[in-house]
Amino acid sequence: MKKFTFRPTPEIVVLVVLLVVSLLGLLFIDALVAPPKLLFGRSLTAVAPSLFPSIIFVGLALLCAVLLVLLNLQGGHEHEASLTPHEWRRGVVFFGTMTLYALTMEPFGFLISTALAVALLTWQMGNQSWIQTVLLAFGGPILLYLAATRLLAVSLPELNVIELAYARLLGG
Repeated sequence: MKKFTFRPTPEIVVLVVLLVVSLLGLLFIDALVAPPKLLFGRSLTAVAPSLFPSIIFVGLALLCAVLLVLLNLQGGHEHEASLTPHEWRRGVVFFGTMTLYALTMEPFGFLISTALAVALLTWQMGNQSWIQTVLLAFGGPILLYLAATRLLAVSLPELNVIELAYARLLGG
């Protein structure tokens, strides 16, 4: 039986950080998730607003733990390649895009900020077809928004104009 040894490779460092963040997220879930909107003293959502973030945090913690065990059983890598300047640039652009997404979610709403982030990420990944980018950038967020708000009864931030348009189109 192998002993657990800690080798600070980049993969292990990222997994440990994600594991700690997910456990802290679970610990402080009530401070991270806003209380649901109330109408006449009753919640407008069918489920607790902390349910889905809790599921994500538990899943992330389990995946990180399993990957840490698998990396330890696999043994250390003999060859550690350093990142090229192009790979660093892609990582910085990805981080910047996700930061922009987080910062624009509240003022622009879910649809606009998600469409912008998806379009930027498809462009970064090398997609040359603008038709495919437009379909992905608008089709995916619209379907996700409708699934979350209509099927799961989860409230997502959205501009009033867009919420009214959804209500008119869907008759509710």
